[in-house]
Amino acid sequence: MFRTKNNLLKALCALVFACALTACDKDDTPDPGKDRFNGSGYAVSVNGESVKAYTCRVSAVPFNQVWDGYQRPVDQTEIAFMALWDQPESGPAEVEVTVRQPITSVRINPSWAGVEPRVEGQKVSFSLTGTEPRNLTLEVNGSHNALHLFACAPEADVPAEGSVTYYYGPGIHRPGRVKLQSGARVYLAPDAVVFGSFYAVNASDIRIWGRGTIDGSQLKRGSGSGLGFSNCSDVKIEGVVLRDSPMWCCALFGCTDVEIDNVKIVGQWRYNSDGIDVVNCSRVRVKDCFVRSFDDALVVKGLTQNSGEPETVFIGDRPVEDVTFERCVVWCDWGRGMCIGAETFAPSISNVVFRDIDVIRTTDVFMDILHGNKAAVSDITFENIRAGIDDHTPEPVFQTEKGQVYADPNRGYVPRLMSISIAPNGWLPDGTLGTVDRVTYKNVTVYGSKRPASDFTGNSAVHRIDGVEIDNLVIGGTKATDAASASLEVGEYVQNVQFR
Repeated sequence: MFRTKNNLLKALCALVFACALTACDKDDTPDPGKDRFNGSGYAVSVNGESVKAYTCRVSAVPFNQVWDGYQRPVDQTEIAFMALWDQPESGPAEVEVTVRQPITSVRINPSWAGVEPRVEGQKVSFSLTGTEPRNLTLEVNGSHNALHLFACAPEADVPAEGSVTYYYGPGIHRPGRVKLQSGARVYLAPDAVVFGSFYAVNASDIRIWGRGTIDGSQLKRGSGSGLGFSNCSDVKIEGVVLRDSPMWCCALFGCTDVEIDNVKIVGQWRYNSDGIDVVNCSRVRVKDCFVRSFDDALVVKGLTQNSGEPETVFIGDRPVEDVTFERCVVWCDWGRGMCIGAETFAPSISNVVFRDIDVIRTTDVFMDILHGNKAAVSDITFENIRAGIDDHTPEPVFQTEKGQVYADPNRGYVPRLMSISIAPNGWLPDGTLGTVDRVTYKNVTVYGSKRPASDFTGNSAVHRIDGVEIDNLVIGGTKATDAASASLEVGEYVQNVQFR
């Protein structure tokens, strides 16, 4: 959700979260249609072999609203594309994309990753070396209708059909919502499209993997996450694509010992379609993922219960600790690229690391600690962060009446870079507040001609921010050495802010 300093809009924002907790849509989810399977905008090949380009629906404009029971209209969205393959075990991958429109400009994001496109007529080509995962976007003539390209590590441990709990081969499957039990194994083969979602409660030793797609387009908003785990342990999710989730895409509530590896989240356009939410969890590692979301992308939260899930589990007494996001690529169409909050109802939130994160673009804040509840938040690290800011970022707008059409105010809007705040908010108004101690921003680089602002603000002498270290912050090629050169506003009840 986009944060605003206007109190009325803050209150309205709370209704977005409340609506997410119930299956209250009045408008039916659009029929996915055949256009979701075989993309018509691009033809992709890798080392001369054709790779399918699937379609996905994404947000076209940063336009949000707060009416209870209202589904986002499709005319605020657009069709984008995605293709994935396993990298060759020897030699480079030569990727060639035939573009079915006149080409005036080409950009491969993250633009700072050093992947240089070659353009010849209607073909764009480039080389990728190594077998490690690479998550890129090909943006022809601007950022709209982008092609998302996912180069995966060679797939290992491919099971035989019948050897796992659920095996989904190539083609279309419609299982709906599937509840997993302890020991479950779920495999999605390449080119498998599974319409539905998976969840587990009080379970352990679960694995979901493969190269197929879990598509939530036929589930109503508020009916649960695309992947939702409550009070679970020893969970591993690897390689799959999450498309068009009904609410949060991948959510962990009160879980321990979880690994999320090389998961691709794309095709999110509905309200509250967060990327990866780690809620009251311990020992979680998220790595090599791609997240394009229509709400906050990489998120740590504290809640009283597993909101929006089919079976209620109370988790408010569990701390958040030892959580790492690393080597991820983010494109956030509404909200924050990396966020702690806005709900922070937990005894503590500590030892959270965001490392080696590329944020192609975001709409509100790149790195946010939005602290509105009781947790003692401490030892938070943002390290090796690369933030991209376009020459023009469409300004996020709240819809205020039905039938309203998005119009960019075009006031030179720029997302914020760093924000820490302690203040009551409407998302979980329990009347408590906490503290923030020891936050590190290390090796943060901003790319683009626009300069983002940052802000730190505490609430009182008790509910304060103490100990922020900013080490090697580079904006527009220049290292920031103090608050002024960082465009940082340090508000009340903030102490020990140091630049290195």
